[in-house]
Amino acid sequence: MNLRILAVAFALLVVPWAAPVAGEVLPAPESRTLSDFARVLDGAAEARLRGALAAIEAETGVQMVVVTLPSIAPYAGAGMRLDEYAKALLDAWGVGDGGRNDGILMLVATEAREARIALGSGYDAVYDGRAARVLSQMVLPALREGRLTEGVEAGVAAAREFLVAPFVAGREVGLNDGFPRAGGAVDPWLYGFGAVGVFLLYRSFAGARARRTCPRCGARTLNRTREVIEPPGATEPGSGIEHMSCTTCGLVERRPFSVGQRRSWRAGRDRTDADRSESLRSRLSRWH
Repeated sequence: MNLRILAVAFALLVVPWAAPVAGEVLPAPESRTLSDFARVLDGAAEARLRGALAAIEAETGVQMVVVTLPSIAPYAGAGMRLDEYAKALLDAWGVGDGGRNDGILMLVATEAREARIALGSGYDAVYDGRAARVLSQMVLPALREGRLTEGVEAGVAAAREFLVAPFVAGREVGLNDGFPRAGGAVDPWLYGFGAVGVFLLYRSFAGARARRTCPRCGARTLNRTREVIEPPGATEPGSGIEHMSCTTCGLVERRPFSVGQRRSWRAGRDRTDADRSESLRSRLSRWH
């Protein structure tokens, strides 16, 4: 019995989120607004970003931080996913107001060619999807073309407009509210097909809840709900957010998932949730 209690206690310490390796310490921030550890920003760009970030806090009360790193491994991030590391920095640095939990941290890993936006716990689940849209529509297009400074600056401006502004105003927003429509022109016949696809996806995901075993406590009281952000296109997969909550231990977790392309929808259903999540993470956070 004692061994079992010790095992449970140890699990509670290590399961909730990955921490830096023992003996390693997360880096201290270089300033309240910008930490360019990768040294990829020139003096003029740094001045513009610091000014924009300071203006967000002064005018809205929300602190946003931008961090660049060549890689997270040398900075106590070995073995961690980029989203875990971004959240660890957000928490360790105390970004945002402690009462409102409204901090925002944008992390760019230049060598891995990845980016993430971590949000404080005060943001509703819908803001995770909106943060992903900020990256995919406003940040990554510039990064893919090698215009890193422009991408980061666009991300700061978009975060203020699509994350900070509605949050501070207390305005209810959906996943796509206010964002420009993604993609170019679409053949007319695809509109009707797309409408049917959206309806089927809504029937399949929006109201579906599966009670599964909770990864934290092991109880079969885990609720899963999927929301489609972008329906799949003829050649591109769609994307969504999966919400998970356990009524026994209080676990709340959100994960991205990928919706298979129309032409290979049946094959796409055979992939695991991990495959779908990794596909979406790669599409949203990598530039070439």
